[in-house]
Amino acid sequence: MATKTGNTAAGPVMLRPDSQNKYAPGNLILYRTSLALYRNLMDEGIFDEEEYCHIRTILTQKYGLSSDSIFAECA
Repeated sequence: MATKTGNTAAGPVMLRPDSQNKYAPGNLILYRTSLALYRNLMDEGIFDEEEYCHIRTILTQKYGLSSDSIFAECA
């Protein structure tokens, strides 16, 4: 049985090229959209505020923002 060595992802899995600039509009829109999605899930009771805080931290790191950035949602 041969092992696949090619790309098996259905779509792009890396951040867009403009994410190299953490303050690029596209990167900030993705960050804020992700936050909105998770806030809605929290508001629906899927998880609690503590888990949401952890998710915010992960998203801030994923999109390359520092925790004290004016664009990062405050803790």
